[in-house]
Amino acid sequence: MGNYIVLTNKDTFQTILENEGLQVVETYDFYFFDKLKAKYTIAKVIDENIKIQLFEEFEGKEYVNHIAVKFFERFETIEDAREELNEIVKASGNSEDSIHSKLVKTPEAVL
Repeated sequence: MGNYIVLTNKDTFQTILENEGLQVVETYDFYFFDKLKAKYTIAKVIDENIKIQLFEEFEGKEYVNHIAVKFFERFETIEDAREELNEIVKASGNSEDSIHSKLVKTPEAVL
């Protein structure tokens, strides 16, 4: 089983990244037609027993879910996770729209 997962944050769907069982590796902003649509974070799984906390707002209601990390797609390497992100960008629209999709790595946080 791989050590890396990809987590998503959107306007209505938030993944909590602060988790002692995760180590954030890098984050990317996903733009479609120059509008920020999502943030994708590659994280290393430190503890196989953790649960990922997800908040979702749907039809005016808020939902909180705690999902075991075993249910997330896993990647052996950071490069494999990056490839998945590139596939997400390619799949964001038809071939004409793909020129309007881009991933931008966010600057590393200064501690």
